[in-house]
Amino acid sequence: MQTPRDNHLDCAKRVLRYVSETMDYNILYKSATLFRLEGYIYADWVGYKADRRSTSRFFFSLGSEAISWSSKKQPIIAMLSTKAEYRGATIAACEDAWLKRILKDLCVPITDLLLLYSDNMSSIHLARNLVFHTRTKHIEVHYHFIRKRVMVGDVNLQHINMNLQTTDIFTTSCNCSRQT
Repeated sequence: MQTPRDNHLDCAKRVLRYVSETMDYNILYKSATLFRLEGYIYADWVGYKADRRSTSRFFFSLGSEAISWSSKKQPIIAMLSTKAEYRGATIAACEDAWLKRILKDLCVPITDLLLLYSDNMSSIHLARNLVFHTRTKHIEVHYHFIRKRVMVGDVNLQHINMNLQTTDIFTTSCNCSRQT
């Protein structure tokens, strides 16, 4: 970088702070008796202070093996935390559909529906309940993909306590010492 600025230094400090505060985080691979596809989703509402965008995160495991994860800033600013979480659930549902196609091509039998864990009850209710539609007209139509997957029975969206949210290990800097 030929002309570093204060915001570059701030980003570098944030990365170093995250690394130093998460040194005790780990992912444990162990033999699993259940060979089930599970996903964890999380979105930090307006988490990025510079442009107020939220970050969607997901993590997928097959048995006890981590097979896919992502952390990506959302393309537009979410007005509500529910909207940010709902977008995150939709992105994860798309990833699930892709993973199931790949696993099918690899002749890996996945018969159970996806267990998808979220810590936001409002987004779970929104995905399960068609009646909410009149109050959510501002949510783009293509984000209702998660609702369709829940209604068809491909995805089982479940609540998980925020303290057990596996996706935090990838991007959240905190002063806690938990192991996932």
